[in-house]
Amino acid sequence: MKHSGWAAALTAAMMLGSLTAALPAAAEDDVLLSTGFEDGVGAWMGFGPANVSVSNNMWHEGKNCLYIGGRTENWQGAFCSMEGTLTPGNTYSFTAYVNCKAGDTVQLMLKYTDSEGEQYKEIGSGAGEWDRIQATYAVPEGVKDLLIYFQTAEGSNDFQVDDVMITGQASWSKDMLEEEPLKDIYANYFRLGCAATPAELSTPVSQDIVKRHFNSLTIGNELKPDHLMDQTMTLANGSNERVMISLEKARSLLAFCEENHIPIRGHVLCWYSQTPQWFFREGFRNDGDFVSKEMMQKRLKNYIHDVFYQLSAEFPDLDIYCWDVVNECYLDEGNLRPGGTDTSKDESMWSLIYGDDSYIDDAFTYAREYAPEGTKLFYNDFNEYIPAKRDKIYEKVSSLKAKGLIDGIGMQSHLDVGYPDAGLYRQAIDKFDQLGLEIQITELDITDYDSGPDSQSVATAYQKIMKEIVDAKKSGANITACVFWGITDGTSWRKEGYPLLINADYSPKKAYYSVKNAVPEEELGKTEEPTDPPVRPTDPPVRPTDGYYYPKQGDVYVDGNVDLLDIIQMTQYLHGLTDKALAYSGMVPIEIVAGEPWEMNEDYVFDVFDLGLLKRKVLNGGFPEGRDAYGQPIVVD
Repeated sequence: MKHSGWAAALTAAMMLGSLTAALPAAAEDDVLLSTGFEDGVGAWMGFGPANVSVSNNMWHEGKNCLYIGGRTENWQGAFCSMEGTLTPGNTYSFTAYVNCKAGDTVQLMLKYTDSEGEQYKEIGSGAGEWDRIQATYAVPEGVKDLLIYFQTAEGSNDFQVDDVMITGQASWSKDMLEEEPLKDIYANYFRLGCAATPAELSTPVSQDIVKRHFNSLTIGNELKPDHLMDQTMTLANGSNERVMISLEKARSLLAFCEENHIPIRGHVLCWYSQTPQWFFREGFRNDGDFVSKEMMQKRLKNYIHDVFYQLSAEFPDLDIYCWDVVNECYLDEGNLRPGGTDTSKDESMWSLIYGDDSYIDDAFTYAREYAPEGTKLFYNDFNEYIPAKRDKIYEKVSSLKAKGLIDGIGMQSHLDVGYPDAGLYRQAIDKFDQLGLEIQITELDITDYDSGPDSQSVATAYQKIMKEIVDAKKSGANITACVFWGITDGTSWRKEGYPLLINADYSPKKAYYSVKNAVPEEELGKTEEPTDPPVRPTDPPVRPTDGYYYPKQGDVYVDGNVDLLDIIQMTQYLHGLTDKALAYSGMVPIEIVAGEPWEMNEDYVFDVFDLGLLKRKVLNGGFPEGRDAYGQPIVVD
């Protein structure tokens, strides 16, 4: 009976073999998110006062992890938006490694909004040294505003996170990856680009779309002044003339573009909005008096110099081909923004301190002085097609051109299907073309708030606008780039108007085909594939014969130099608790690890004041002997 039963089962299996072979194989899970924080914090941000940074101490895999500090409540942790990544109704697998103090528990949470309001649900938890969180979770139907975050069950101790992965069935379309690259279609005309934030580029499909279709990327927020300026480090530095900057928030996108040879439009150096008010106040304090015009000139000059310097030093192979030096100075009536502190009322602190628009000239003067060779400098504005504003921009840019300070005009082009019409838009292109400068379409999107997703009205509007842009180029206008402000409708800042070329599920819209078909087939181009830059040889530091290296003051990177790499290493220690002795791997005698290289003020306490002094030393003293940070001779009274 035993054998005959087994034989019967085998016979039945063989009879069903052809049927089971015909059944589709179970779909493999897609990797929806995977990060070990090797290229920075990416799309992760802090709740409340919590700060997130990359740490190279006690990582789980690789060389970095995410460090969460500055917390005062248990819920204050690190979060990442899941809009466009997780689909309501689907089940996903989550994996992460957490490292926390004994007695603490780190929770991986899901936040969403349903018909009853905001909900907070635990996905899984871990405790101790690099404990693995592994769980599956079914996202409820009909919810929105999805994000995941890490918190502690109790208390506010710091903790670390590494190797976060989410897998499941992707709901996004991959059709855009089969379409002919837009950058190839427009190769004979101009660069074609998009804007993105770390959150928008956190999914593999969004990264693949950018790599396939665009040869220009604008970092949406993370190169703006409020993302670069670090008040804590500035106060520690002690200078009233120089603001300290950090590239940490932009690092993941900068590294992505450098690795994939995608040129960047720099955005933006000088702007009335998204510039912290303390930048304009004495001592860089929130309650300080407003500084004089003369002090503001020094600060603006130092800031522009340091942005260029730090980007070039940290990302030497990155092509930032142009910068929006100044952004949005004029109102629709053609008047300069009035001086004041309320940006919601169109007030500008630049106008408040300067009293006129001469800050524009100063910004371009400093940018021309310090920008890397070949970098083009632009004035950028919106509603640039409104006649009064258009003419005022023309007038100001004309004066900048006469001084040799500007290379082009950025037409933001935040449009609607109802206004402006294509004719008025073309008039602006033709007007600016009279200046003989470059023109770039820098932030193009077109809304229709009365229609739903993938409307024909938006597609038709794109067809008309792109026809005018292409025709203007054919007629001789020096249009050198066209950039769309975002990747998909789902993450657009104007998402309610469905303004872009790609749906929230990453499928192409009718608007995409309007843009694709704006170039006649016989005029299609082909972009050249980028090649890796040559590897620059570096001289290894000289080691003494006793087997140890005795670094000098400030040489925390232990390479014989005191430069930007030392600033990075010291910043990582302060923000991520780098183990200094471990980092040196025996090259440095243990008794001096906490001494000379780290101590800048000889108070035997290593803190942000040492970092501030190191930055001052590098930026003001790490240059040719006898010259300051600007290459000018140092005059001794």
